[in-house]
Amino acid sequence: MSITSLNYLTTEQVDQFQRNGFLVIEDLLHQEELKTLGQRTDSIAAGKLPNIPQTSVQLEPIFRSGENTIVDQVLSVRKLYDIAVYDDRMWQHVKHPKIVAVITDLLGVADIKMYGDQLFMKAPDTGSAQAWHQDSASWRDIFPMDLVTAWTAIDQSSIENGCLHFIPGTHRWGMLRGEQLANFVPDFGHSPWPIVPVELRPGSVSFHHSLTLHMSEANLSNQRRRGYAVHYMRASSWKDCSVTDAPKMPPFKQVFGRSFEGRV
Repeated sequence: MSITSLNYLTTEQVDQFQRNGFLVIEDLLHQEELKTLGQRTDSIAAGKLPNIPQTSVQLEPIFRSGENTIVDQVLSVRKLYDIAVYDDRMWQHVKHPKIVAVITDLLGVADIKMYGDQLFMKAPDTGSAQAWHQDSASWRDIFPMDLVTAWTAIDQSSIENGCLHFIPGTHRWGMLRGEQLANFVPDFGHSPWPIVPVELRPGSVSFHHSLTLHMSEANLSNQRRRGYAVHYMRASSWKDCSVTDAPKMPPFKQVFGRSFEGRV
């Protein structure tokens, strides 16, 4: 179902997202909601919740390789993924009314499913960088390539501890992979492709299009930078099952509105 009026955003905010490929909404979560989310995050990372499979926990490369010894399990984790399908508390965040209202405004429909979720832990000193990429370059079996990620800052997200950086307008470039992207990277940070770091207060949320180029640096500070990224798509999206090198995802869960036979 298409929506004819906005639920949460202003027309100017939607225009900004369509122009730049990302949008920041400060202080979207209350502090109590944020505290609960942070506590749940650490419990999952610590392996205290038996409902979360170990396959949903990925350690930082230096711990996976054995280069560093694990002293604190939570601080050794790089990311948690596919957790909301197993955990009701994380699913409540996925369905947070304010976040869903923004998503429906940005996608222009009221029928929404979750593609997946990732919780990036980025511990002090050992939190690694993530190179320039487009999300849909991985999710290349979902069409249209018009998904939106809601990235919630659990901690202060700063340049020093590895906040997200975006290249405005790159969601209009189409999908770039390998050498196609590598040819442009040396030009990033110069006109006409500025790099925009997005620092967030805890409880603030950045929204970005699945084709917007983004990256994050390593955490060089003594402060954690946890961010919960939930990826949303229209329930009318189509999955091309002939694409065999895309991530193997759990069944897509309905977030809001209707589902459609033969679609995701």
